[in-house]
Amino acid sequence: MDNQNISCDSFFTCISADVLVSSTVLGLCCVLGVPGNLAVLVLLARHIKEGSFTPKLMLSLAVSDLLSLIFLPVWIYALLNGWVFGQALCKLFSYVVYWSLYSSVLSVTLLSVQRYLQVLYPQRWAKLGQKGQKGLIFGIWTLGGTLASYALYFRNVKLKKDGLLHCYQDYTTHHEKVIFLLFENLVMFVLPLCSLLSFYFQLHRRINQSASFRRHRLTKLAIRIVVTFFIFGTPCMINNFVDMAVSWESDISYNVTGALFFINSCVNPFLYAFSARTLLFRLDSDQPNQNESSMTQHNHN
Repeated sequence: MDNQNISCDSFFTCISADVLVSSTVLGLCCVLGVPGNLAVLVLLARHIKEGSFTPKLMLSLAVSDLLSLIFLPVWIYALLNGWVFGQALCKLFSYVVYWSLYSSVLSVTLLSVQRYLQVLYPQRWAKLGQKGQKGLIFGIWTLGGTLASYALYFRNVKLKKDGLLHCYQDYTTHHEKVIFLLFENLVMFVLPLCSLLSFYFQLHRRINQSASFRRHRLTKLAIRIVVTFFIFGTPCMINNFVDMAVSWESDISYNVTGALFFINSCVNPFLYAFSARTLLFRLDSDQPNQNESSMTQHNHN
């Protein structure tokens, strides 16, 4: 939006290419992701059992993704017309989005940990009990809200070069910006991705001899999780690392890479529900199947 001309004659000529692309991507995410996550909520609510944890964790994921998507119309309007909603709503909406993004990432990570323990160490997982499982989900949202709290301080409304007000991260020093961008990269991308790769690799390696596991949809789902998370999260993280290294500020790069990051929340319903019915229904009792259990016991022996 740096090249935007305030005195342009028509609305469309005022919109720069990056804003048009970003708003289009965000619009598609909202149109597809909101109904998709709502469908997942209805689907999971019908099949959750008292002793099941996986559907509850996926329910938490769907809620977090939905929260990050329902405010997209506000951000799309702000991209096109500037921020007109005031300082308080800038901080509040930013906090909710960051909270939902952190909770979504934590839910995906816990899903890999849960599946790893449930299959390879079922007795240890069983000791957790209902209270422990509820505590994990509560912990996800509590930790996510805590991690996102810096948005309440750093998000401010200011006039930028294009003559419009913008709600953005307003760091006072470059050192301060480096610290929090590095924090975002590590907590929201590097550590979760390493956890996903590690747990699913170990899970696959330990029970790879089981033919039923190789045919299991969970294998394909795990690959889709990592690939999707990596594809749509990498541009944003690279942009943060470049920003830390050369101390630049580009609305174009932040608009485009930020929009791409939201695609994760849009496609998650299709990855975790519609393409993984086995995980939802056959495993909704949170018990590994007989072949997995026997293979687990064989590996321990």
